[in-house]
Amino acid sequence: MKAPFVLLLPLMLALCLPGTGVADVLAARGVSLAHACAACHGPDGQSQGAIPSLDALPAADAIAALQAFRAATRKGTVMLRIAKGLDDADITAVATYFATRRQR
Repeated sequence: MKAPFVLLLPLMLALCLPGTGVADVLAARGVSLAHACAACHGPDGQSQGAIPSLDALPAADAIAALQAFRAATRKGTVMLRIAKGLDDADITAVATYFATRRQR
């Protein structure tokens, strides 16, 4: 019973630090997940080939696409396997990260 609490403790402490909020934690998770996307979708989500660029997608579109891949209702190859490993929080974090990249 202690293990889940011990795992959540660092997150709870981070949220209590000044200047750290849910948005900061979401952004950090998005950055972490985005590194895995770079191999196919290009650095910062800017693809150079036939694979779609992620930096031009609104967050809602990216969320819908990732959820469809995860549910296997959208055709794909690698993305079907990748999306199955993402929960809703991960999908929101990575979609938000790429959506905010184009605003910079």
